Amino acid sequence: MLIAIKDVFEKLTAIIEPSEGVYVAICPELDLATEGKTPEEALDDLIDMAIDYREQYMEEFETFSKSPNRAAHKPYILEIQEKRTKEKLRELFT
Repeated sequence: MLIAIKDVFEKLTAIIEPSEGVYVAICPELDLATEGKTPEEALDDLIDMAIDYREQYMEEFETFSKSPNRAAHKPYILEIQEKRTKEKLRELFT
């Protein structure tokens, strides 16, 4: 079993693993998962998914920030909001 300890709370984790001919990308902090033909494509799709989730979260901020299964996402969403570009958002993923 692999154990990872993160020092920075606002960093996001991208776990990318091969699975049945594709690469699956998971972001456990935001409960997001996607896949791509290559690891880079999977990461790019995960970043796009995080951007889409941020938009949805911000539209429903009052509800989501108080929801038991989404409240913990708030600091990450605020960091994503601050980054503004896909390139800067990529820096959040470890």
